[in-house]
Amino acid sequence: MSIVTAVTVVSVLVVCAWCFLRWLIRQRWRRNLPRELRNAQLVYAERLFRAVGQVTLTARLDRAYRLQDGSITLLELKTRAVHRWYPSDVIELSAQAYAIAVETGERVNRNAFVEVQGLDGRTTFHRVELLSIDEVEALILRRKALLAGEARAQYACSIRLCQTCAYFDQCGGRPQSGWYPRRGPRVGARS
Repeated sequence: MSIVTAVTVVSVLVVCAWCFLRWLIRQRWRRNLPRELRNAQLVYAERLFRAVGQVTLTARLDRAYRLQDGSITLLELKTRAVHRWYPSDVIELSAQAYAIAVETGERVNRNAFVEVQGLDGRTTFHRVELLSIDEVEALILRRKALLAGEARAQYACSIRLCQTCAYFDQCGGRPQSGWYPRRGPRVGARS
């Protein structure tokens, strides 16, 4: 056997081993995804979308998958000490869905996923229900009104959240002792 033939055979074996290893890693990664996304195609990752219309919104998404029916499902990546989703995750994903739908015209599912990588090394997925387009537009308009001074801000639903606000010291209407947060309707379902 000549040296050229031996090098060729070794090169082919190395390429085959590398491809097989990549396939194994991809299969293991897909098994860890929620069942709905295992056969989906990753179509957008770390991409910026801009919706221009009645309201303008720019959103950067973590991951978007195209399901077999052609619709898009979003996945938001988070690293947290606690394995849970927050209403802010739903707002963030809803804004992303709005921006994608307006910019591309594609159908985005009303359900999305929050992937939480815990400090303990475990990963959990939470299915959440997104806000409607009308609700996202209302939030955008409310933000504009707040920034323009045309509307008054309300307290956060948690005093701890209120205390982390950049404007906490400037807020003239701090909650008094005995103040209890107003509980609204549940935004999404935990899975």
